Amino acid sequence: MRGIVFDIDDTLYCRQVMLIKAAEIVLGVSIPDWQEFMRVYYEKSDVNMQMLESGEVSTHDINGWRYNETFRILGLPYDPEDGGKAADTYLELQSHMQVSEDMTKVLDAFAADPSIKLGILTAGESKHQWNKVDMLGLDRWFDRSNIIVSGDTPYMKPDIELFRMFESRWGIAPADLWMIGDSYKHDIKGALDAGWHALWINRRFLGPQEITPDITVESDKELTDALTKTFC
Repeated sequence: MRGIVFDIDDTLYCRQVMLIKAAEIVLGVSIPDWQEFMRVYYEKSDVNMQMLESGEVSTHDINGWRYNETFRILGLPYDPEDGGKAADTYLELQSHMQVSEDMTKVLDAFAADPSIKLGILTAGESKHQWNKVDMLGLDRWFDRSNIIVSGDTPYMKPDIELFRMFESRWGIAPADLWMIGDSYKHDIKGALDAGWHALWINRRFLGPQEITPDITVESDKELTDALTKTFC
C-alpha cells in the first residue's frame, strides 16, 4: 500500500494565470514579467499565514494586502483599494477553476488502484480551502476523511505532526508515503523531514535547496508525466 498526498493550490490546479489576470484586469495593464510578479506575490504569501489559518484575518484581506505589496515593490501604478479589487476579481475567476484534463486522467487512474491511498494536505483558512475542494469537485477522488486543512488543526505546514496524521490514519510507513506540492518550505521540506518521498512542482524556478526532493518538475505537463511514470 502506498499513500499519495497532494497540496491543492498550484498542484491540483494552477492559480498563477488567475492571479496575474486579476491584477491586469484591475490595473488595466499587462504584467511585463509574470515570473517576477509571482515571485514577489508568493514571498508575501508566506507573511501572516498563521493569522490567516487561525481565522484572525480573512483570505480576502490577506490577498488584497499581498496584491498591494506586489504592486508597490514592482513599481506598478495602483490605488490603495486596487489590492482588494484584485482579490475580488481573483475570487470570481476562481469560481470557474477546474482540474485539468491531464490531471483528471491521472487521478482517475490512482483512484481505480486499490493499492493507492489518496489524500490532501493544504494550508490556509478552513472555509476557503474547503470551498476549493467543493469547487474543484475533489470528492470524486478524495474521501473527505483523507483531507486535512491546516486551519482545522493546531499545526501549520510544515509541522511534522500534520504528516504523522496521515501515517496514523492510514497505517502506512513514511517510506511508502509521497507528498506532491509546489512550496518547498511548506510541502517538500516538511515531507522530507518526516521521512516521506516528495515530488516538487518548482513553479518559482528556485535553485537547489537544502534537501533534494525525489522528483522535481517545473510545469503541469512535467507533473502529470512524472506522476504517471512513478505510480502507474
